[in-house]
Amino acid sequence: MSYSVVWFKRDLRVQDHVALSNAVRAGPVLCVYCVEPALWRQPDMSAQHYRFTLECLRDLWGQLKRMGLQLQVVCDDAPLFFAKLYAIAPFAAIYSHEETGNAATYARDKAVEAWRRMQSTPSGESVFWHQYPQFGVVRGSVNRDKWHHYWMQHMTQPPELLEDGVPIQNITLPWQAAKPPDSAFLGLAQPDKPARQKGGRAVGLEYLASFVQQRSANYRGGISSPISAEQACSRLSPYLSTGCLSVREVVQRVQLKQAHLGAESTWQKAGLAAFTSRLHWHCHFIQKLESEPAIEFENMHRGYDGLREREHKEAHLVALKLGRTGWPLVDACVAMLRQTGWINFRMRAMLVSVAAYPLWLHWRPVGEWLAQEFLDYEPGIHWSQLQMQSGTTGINVPR
Repeated sequence: MSYSVVWFKRDLRVQDHVALSNAVRAGPVLCVYCVEPALWRQPDMSAQHYRFTLECLRDLWGQLKRMGLQLQVVCDDAPLFFAKLYAIAPFAAIYSHEETGNAATYARDKAVEAWRRMQSTPSGESVFWHQYPQFGVVRGSVNRDKWHHYWMQHMTQPPELLEDGVPIQNITLPWQAAKPPDSAFLGLAQPDKPARQKGGRAVGLEYLASFVQQRSANYRGGISSPISAEQACSRLSPYLSTGCLSVREVVQRVQLKQAHLGAESTWQKAGLAAFTSRLHWHCHFIQKLESEPAIEFENMHRGYDGLREREHKEAHLVALKLGRTGWPLVDACVAMLRQTGWINFRMRAMLVSVAAYPLWLHWRPVGEWLAQEFLDYEPGIHWSQLQMQSGTTGINVPR
């Protein structure tokens, strides 16, 4: 019997999931998430990311079960997994969302595409790979003026829903799946964050509801201070980066609230408008990495090559990581990161500025450390901001 594989990556939900809906409409499906050792062993990954992801997968397993589907979690790099599965039980197609991640995920996707082209179905065609936009991001390079129109078009479309009456047919792996490995197996030796946010769509929806209903009133005035920002910020970023929530559903939930606010709700209207603007910037920065993947490793303006590399002082980086610089605000931010995996944007920018100027550190090793520390690490936003705050873009004034 022909079937399709729904490949979950950073889209750990069933609501507004175009790949899942289209695969179910096409026929029987096998739902898979690959714990990929090659990806988890990258220098921007940490134990807190993995444990947060496992929490999201438990939630996703329950969501799929309620649909009559079963999530299969396997420990294998995706190209090897697809080759092994196809050899035992050939499938007709792969369904997934596009991913704009780090260089390792890009290389992984290219390897899957190369493998796909070499296979042929019983009808003589290649295995199809249907990929759908995850955010308001256009695959490849894009005209900046046209991008805004695309973003608006994506965000105003109704969230993807599976119609009632569509038969759901579940396929299971042709072998017994093992339990997900522990973080030590994947080389993730860091301790978990004792006060980090918990993973899963259900928790993400709670944060969304409390922000839209109450906390957004303090957004504009409260997000700059590291004290007030803990409550004033939406705190939705880790649920967006793992795809427990889709950007589109968040945008539309905010717009619905705005439409029902009265004239007296001035602060909340302003907060929700500012938050929507930042969701736009969220996709804008991811689009920048999609169009210019080299910015993960190279200065945006190559005239800055060699500016700091030869003067790198490892002792400065170690002091920053340990929160032992002697600057109280800097060290307090590092202490909060150790506990929670989160600090507000102003303090993130401040840490990078301190690293880049008085400590004269190159942004790449600082970025690897902060990627591990930020629970909500999103490569497209992260590496652009590292370069912006370090003054290597050639566009932005040094901070």
